[in-house]
Amino acid sequence: MRSALLLRTTGLTAVAAIGLAACGSDNNGSSNTPGGSSPSASSCATGSVIGQGSTFQANIEKQWISDFAGQCSGANITYTGTGSGAGIQQFGSGTIDYAGSDATMKPDEQAAADKRCGNTALHIPVTAGGVAIIYNVKGLSSLNLSAATLAGIFNGSIKTWNADQIKQDNPGVTLPPTAIKTYHRSDGSGTTKVFSGFLDADAPSVWKLGSDKSINWPSGLGANGSSGVVQGVQKTDGGITYAEVSYAKQNNLPTAKVKGAQGDFTDISSSTVSQSIDSGFTVTGTGNDVSGKLDFTKMTGYPISTVSYAIVCSHYSDAGKGALIKAFLAYAVTTGQQQAEALGFAQLPASLVSKDQTAINSLA
Repeated sequence: MRSALLLRTTGLTAVAAIGLAACGSDNNGSSNTPGGSSPSASSCATGSVIGQGSTFQANIEKQWISDFAGQCSGANITYTGTGSGAGIQQFGSGTIDYAGSDATMKPDEQAAADKRCGNTALHIPVTAGGVAIIYNVKGLSSLNLSAATLAGIFNGSIKTWNADQIKQDNPGVTLPPTAIKTYHRSDGSGTTKVFSGFLDADAPSVWKLGSDKSINWPSGLGANGSSGVVQGVQKTDGGITYAEVSYAKQNNLPTAKVKGAQGDFTDISSSTVSQSIDSGFTVTGTGNDVSGKLDFTKMTGYPISTVSYAIVCSHYSDAGKGALIKAFLAYAVTTGQQQAEALGFAQLPASLVSKDQTAINSLA
């Protein structure tokens, strides 16, 4: 069966538009590597679905859509990485069918989403990953950064790469006097919410800027999307930013080991992210909502780890869209998890997949 893949990067926004079949999975295994077989023709759905939001999850969304494209015909899914804030806003206004977000909705955003849906809008975790600290310092290929040092770097109080705080994190390492140039998200970003939440929780004596999708940054340069901040770092000696780790891999940039409230300096990997989600994420949503809380002070693996959500309606007035979204999410949280590690993400814990499946089965 033939499928068409259109992948286009325009400016700083990545767009995946793929002719896609909706394919369900009834796998209910309890392992951490859920699987599934190719769907039968009767499990496919037709129609079109538009998703938008988190650039953090954009790369795995593209992979899911690409892998899914040849399995069924008659359906089309488009996902655009524009940032969690934009995704939530557009979902609430009814211009897209589902949103991707690394942060749960605020009460006013939830109210707008519920009104648009005509019923309760749900958060469903679809992937997990770490927010990597990505840097570009000539001659420096290995770097340790504690929460307090990162807070000082991004609040502008630590200005050079040979500052005492960085030296203390990296004993015996020759550090250059290069000026530090931070890059942060200029758009409303769930990744910013996660990163600032980590600093707020693990370095409260240094970080006084709070935690949100947008921060009033006292210094540094802003750029749109994860690709934007990473491109800034790539062209800047002394640059540093925060983004999903696949952007570091794509641009051949190193990532720092990070020390949070628990443990020692830890590298970002699928296993260390999974460890932190197991130890630091708790589902707090009610009913079929699988939203949760991150407690960075309890994370025992890579300490800047998060889940990333799909935000959907409980029921869609267009039954075809509802069926297509239901089938796609069923694939994403089961068979789709097998793509996580290769792309720098982590598989969802089996207990969370089980909660996801219950929520997805309730969709209509």
